[in-house]
Amino acid sequence: MVAVVVVEDERLTRRAISASLRGEGFEIHEAEDAAACRRIVAELSPDVALVDLGLPDADGVALAGELRAKGDIGVIVVTRRSDPAARIEALDLGADDYLVKPVHFGELAARIRSLLRRRRPEPQRRVRLGPWRIDLEARAVTGEGGIARLTRGEFNILARLIEAKGAIVSRDDLLNLISRHPEAADPRTVDVLISRLRNKLGDAQERRLILTASTLGYQVGETSADP
Repeated sequence: MVAVVVVEDERLTRRAISASLRGEGFEIHEAEDAAACRRIVAELSPDVALVDLGLPDADGVALAGELRAKGDIGVIVVTRRSDPAARIEALDLGADDYLVKPVHFGELAARIRSLLRRRRPEPQRRVRLGPWRIDLEARAVTGEGGIARLTRGEFNILARLIEAKGAIVSRDDLLNLISRHPEAADPRTVDVLISRLRNKLGDAQERRLILTASTLGYQVGETSADP
């Protein structure tokens, strides 16, 4: 889940922005000043910071530049200051985007998603997993013995595991991926599809193509780029 820190000293504004973004599926952390923002960033490493310029304990432009200098967090300025000088200074210091209040909450969520798309590299679209060549764009799995004919659900699970690059993907995450109504679906559906996928890939224990992470979920073994 994408984590966002909302740095805003006006309590009602902060709560309104936070509530709207939680409704969009973001994990939200609230900071009433620069000091609280720094603590959250140091402890939780959020993906994006929304920074108001009118903070009580620091210059918001300087804070935006300080955060951006870390290199691993996106920064969007959200402020009442509409003068071009403030906008230029913030962007020159490395802010990724600049919005003037009042902001449309739907647009703010869209700007966050757009920022993340720009900052995150595209996943490798063709990879090798054991003896298989997997083309995520063409949704094809081929090997020396021919084509592995996967159902839509099986391929979606395989693609999600590959894009996680070895990180554990929870059963709930995979269930959300394959079911239109995950709240009513049987979680064992994921285990069944994983079993079928392993059979089609000839995933014997020694190959370790798809690994079970105890009760947490699943992960793929080592992959490599397939130029």
